[in-house]
Amino acid sequence: MAKVVPLDRVSTTLEDVKRNSESLMLSAHSTFQKLRPPSMEGGILVGEPKKVEPLTVSKETSTFVKPGTPRRGYKKQNQRGRKMRRARSDNTIVKPKVSEELGPPQTYAKDTFEWFSSFGSRKEGQEGSQLFSFQLPSASELQEQAKLVHSKSAQHFERMAATLMTKPKEALSSAQQTLSNCQQNLQLLQVSLQQSFSEGRAVVEHRMQALGEPGSPFTSGERLQEILVQDRERDAMDDMSPTSVADEDGDDSAKRPLGPFQRQVQKRREHASKRLGSSLKEDGRQITIVTTASLPWMTGTAVNPLLRAAYLAKDGSKSVNLMVPWLAKSDQERVFPNGMTFDSPQEQEVWVRDWLKKRTGFCPDFQLTFYPGRYAPEKCSILPVGDPTKYVPDSAADVAILEEPEHLTWYHHGKRWTDKFSHVVGVVHTNYLDYARREEGGSNKELLLRHINSWVTRIHCHKVVKLSDAVQDLPRQTTEFVHGVAESFLKVGEKKASIGKEGTSRFSKGAYFLGKCVWAKGYTELINLMSENKDKLGDDLTVDCYGTGEDLPAVKSESERKHLGLHFMGARDHLDESLHDYKVFVNPSTSDVVATTSAEALAMGKWVVCADHPSNAFFSQFQNCLIYRNSDEFVKHMQYALTHDPAPMTGEDRARLTWEAATERFLNVSELTEKDISPHPISASIDTAAWLTHNTLCGVESLRAAAGAGINTKDNPESLLDYKPHASGGGMFDRTL
Repeated sequence: MAKVVPLDRVSTTLEDVKRNSESLMLSAHSTFQKLRPPSMEGGILVGEPKKVEPLTVSKETSTFVKPGTPRRGYKKQNQRGRKMRRARSDNTIVKPKVSEELGPPQTYAKDTFEWFSSFGSRKEGQEGSQLFSFQLPSASELQEQAKLVHSKSAQHFERMAATLMTKPKEALSSAQQTLSNCQQNLQLLQVSLQQSFSEGRAVVEHRMQALGEPGSPFTSGERLQEILVQDRERDAMDDMSPTSVADEDGDDSAKRPLGPFQRQVQKRREHASKRLGSSLKEDGRQITIVTTASLPWMTGTAVNPLLRAAYLAKDGSKSVNLMVPWLAKSDQERVFPNGMTFDSPQEQEVWVRDWLKKRTGFCPDFQLTFYPGRYAPEKCSILPVGDPTKYVPDSAADVAILEEPEHLTWYHHGKRWTDKFSHVVGVVHTNYLDYARREEGGSNKELLLRHINSWVTRIHCHKVVKLSDAVQDLPRQTTEFVHGVAESFLKVGEKKASIGKEGTSRFSKGAYFLGKCVWAKGYTELINLMSENKDKLGDDLTVDCYGTGEDLPAVKSESERKHLGLHFMGARDHLDESLHDYKVFVNPSTSDVVATTSAEALAMGKWVVCADHPSNAFFSQFQNCLIYRNSDEFVKHMQYALTHDPAPMTGEDRARLTWEAATERFLNVSELTEKDISPHPISASIDTAAWLTHNTLCGVESLRAAAGAGINTKDNPESLLDYKPHASGGGMFDRTL
């Protein structure tokens, strides 16, 4: 209970109360009259309050007196007055009611005012009028009023506290949920780390088993470190993929579960993927693949685009059209092996489809069309005649894949490829800068060609895919090996592996090299390595060379002059049975972007000995690939490969070489964003200006002839069979034959 305050201490404050009581009562009465309805029962104030004379307080007696009252008899009067006041206050003061729950604000005002106004109230009879007079409340009344104020204040503060605690409670609940999510993520991280540790340990054990016996090139510490670095880089690339990591066999059902935060990240990535401008993964896309060569010329730009078209059309969800050059008979005789020629495009199409069925084992449903071309011997390449975009109807102009985009557009005069098609991807196959560098005035030619390649690819491509970093930097580039190996090569490797299990020798022949016989295709490097290390390799080492080309007589003459063990066997398909028994494939070329023949040799289970070069970066991850950095390592690897059998190919290595995996890689890297399709206005203006300049220059026949496009090659011929190439088509920058 609160401590009672003595009245003599209270009286010291009455001097101030006296000065304010009258104005306070008048103000309270006015406020009450505004709040109180006329019909309210139990009211205290009726009519206007009577004006009373102000009271004074005697300091000696602490009693109220009127001004002018005699000061005699104060003591008795004071005692009698105290009793009367106590009785009157107990009977007349209307005490406020203390309720457990607060009512509406009007009720608070009424109760408070009734209690406060009762200080000066006095009943006179049953219908006595109310008189305003100031009565000092008793100690018990002050205690009851304090309880009332305390109760109402407590309830008010409880409400305020509840309101203020709402936000902290919500934050606490969110923090508890976050903590739960963190704990769940930590558990998943623990499981993932344990699994990654197990997988990494298995990979190391697998690599240790692949190191071979003492004396093997694999036993070197540098080689082991190189293998581990490659594994880490491959794992890093897997971690950057937008989806959760799957098992090595590609089974989506075996993907590791995602935590709450990971699911949010995946949702954001999926949302972002919906904003992609264009994707070849969508069903119903109409894809036109344009390349610079055609079978039966066994070159990479003829074989790989054909296989790409076959595997893109394999599931039937896309419409695929492969465009290849049609050559006049005079050019066919110079390009196709064994004097093979065709009288019509239909006849050549039959031959191509028959070859494709034997190579892949299935008959894909795609369209094969021809555009006019001419063989340029000074470039060892086929150049388009006229504008190839005219052979594609506007209704089918959706996606264009330009195999060798710089080659196709060097002399292109006509519609811009990115204006004709909504999605244009260029795939760079050939390192033309290396070819230019080897010619007379090579440094100047290389510099000029570098700028021209960047110029035309910027004009005509939304994205450029480089098979390796062996080629120059180009606008909008990305690097990915998007070629594969046909199933028929993998079956040869499986057959060789089964023979080895039976204990018999798998290979009966030594080393060979296969490629177009021109100096830039690796023959220069091969002759130099063989001649420099003739004593170390011995006279018994021979390399059979398969291929034809313009430089075959010169290469053969140089080999004979240096008395090297190179045997030239003519042109032959890499899948020919006569090549199955070779154990070692030698590829010293440094001009390739990626050598398809190296991939085919690995698929057939052979050793591949190749140079440390960006074009061989993809193959270096295979255990049967021996990379040399100098002539001493070349000798070491050749000696080891000729005396040891290669290891059977693992399932992981086999999967990486398939065209199914290559097609999936291609679909991933060829996707375009809105920025790729609709670049910044300034960039788009520069591209348009570059195209107008290039198109104008290529429209001048004399400039075209001087630059090496050929004579009468600007316009499309009326029909494919009518075009007859001009005898002289070389330009001022071409080599002299």
